[in-house]
Amino acid sequence: MVTVVQPILFAALIWWLSTGAILWLIGRSARTHKWTALGATAILIGATMGLLSLRDQTGVMAAYAGFACGIMLWAWHEVMFLLGYITGPSKRACPHGLPPGRRFLAAAGVVLHHELGIAMHAGLILVLSWDAANQYAAWTFMLLWGMRLSSKLVVFTGAPNIVDKFLPERLNYLSTYFSRQPPGSVFRLAIIGVTAVAAVLFWQAVGFEPGSFHSAGLLLLAAITTLAVLEHWALVLPMPDPLFWEWAIKPARQNLGVKPKTRNWRG
Repeated sequence: MVTVVQPILFAALIWWLSTGAILWLIGRSARTHKWTALGATAILIGATMGLLSLRDQTGVMAAYAGFACGIMLWAWHEVMFLLGYITGPSKRACPHGLPPGRRFLAAAGVVLHHELGIAMHAGLILVLSWDAANQYAAWTFMLLWGMRLSSKLVVFTGAPNIVDKFLPERLNYLSTYFSRQPPGSVFRLAIIGVTAVAAVLFWQAVGFEPGSFHSAGLLLLAAITTLAVLEHWALVLPMPDPLFWEWAIKPARQNLGVKPKTRNWRG
């Protein structure tokens, strides 16, 4: 039982700590941002070296290490985006009255460079992991990318419980592309797809001996995907604003003298 619970707890802990650390860092004074970017880049380089060194390692700890490397590789993109360094060619609010097609193109314009950067990085990670015995860093990165794309589509098409308190002031224009319409077919397809992925990963993990390399690795992936399922539901259910990372956001805003943002979404 312990060998099953440990990977799940580890995935939840690293998800909570890494997200909180990013929110805390990007909420600090602008003069610290270059150091945050440099630190994130150093971690990116270290994670890439870790990915390469873990290629032929198939111990249980190698599965954990590969998963952690995947989280760190992904975190670089989150940091660069939230710092406003890599976003898109457009940095303006969504014009009012746009038809759905043009609104989608406008939304794509504010995140285009970010998404292209992730796609190119994903290709590089796949090349570096090709034929490797340990591919859990690559699978972690790909899962995080897929889950984030899914949640972005939900936020764009209809998510009545969107919370923008985690969005830095410099990216406030992004909230004008959010929709608080009732969830529609996009949400239903997304939640079915993400839940199915989590279920398949758990099912695959059961097929391996508890405590083995693949059992641990698949449980880590299943746990992070399950957390993505919960994040999807949190976008549409009438729940209070999440407090998981208040410890990371509140101190930074107090130091900067930033007042909590009011909700201002396009319906």
